[in-house]
Amino acid sequence: MKTRIYLSLLILLAVPLIYFTSCNKAKELAAVDISMKLPRQHFTYTGAMLKTGSEAILYSGMVRINLDSVLGAYGFSSGIIQNTYFTYLAVTIEQPPDSTFHWLSSMRATVADNQNFQPENQVGSVTNTDPTAKTVVVTLNNLNIRPYLTQPSFYLRVYGVLNGPLPAITVGMYIDGTIKFTVAPL
Repeated sequence: MKTRIYLSLLILLAVPLIYFTSCNKAKELAAVDISMKLPRQHFTYTGAMLKTGSEAILYSGMVRINLDSVLGAYGFSSGIIQNTYFTYLAVTIEQPPDSTFHWLSSMRATVADNQNFQPENQVGSVTNTDPTAKTVVVTLNNLNIRPYLTQPSFYLRVYGVLNGPLPAITVGMYIDGTIKFTVAPL
């Protein structure tokens, strides 16, 4: 009789454990790693009376990730974004068309979950060693930006240290970026 009771208790405890373990395994198997190009961020910079060697904010803005489209593309009705990293981040000069980054000494990029950038974390930096470059590619820090994603968006800021005058009163640039993240169904 005792054996039947113990066996019944064991089965009663084992069934939920197996069920929940298999559900977690199924969710892990259904999770998808995605590499996504971010929307190009166009901006202009006017360096009015900046001192050479000082750091200036070149760009500050919100970047949105269209999570609904991503979920729909993979057949998920709902889901969450997990581990998120930049895999590429670069700034390119568009205007004036013949301009280069000869005026830029270094650059760094930060992310935050709010427009006040309190707190902000650095995702990467670069020292401009090529004054003839039209594009500067940021060396990334492998920072998980998932904690900074809200609604799913985050704030990106690019700082630059100038080493000379701008090529024009206003310089038109754009930011290209790619992130890699995991989407798991709910």
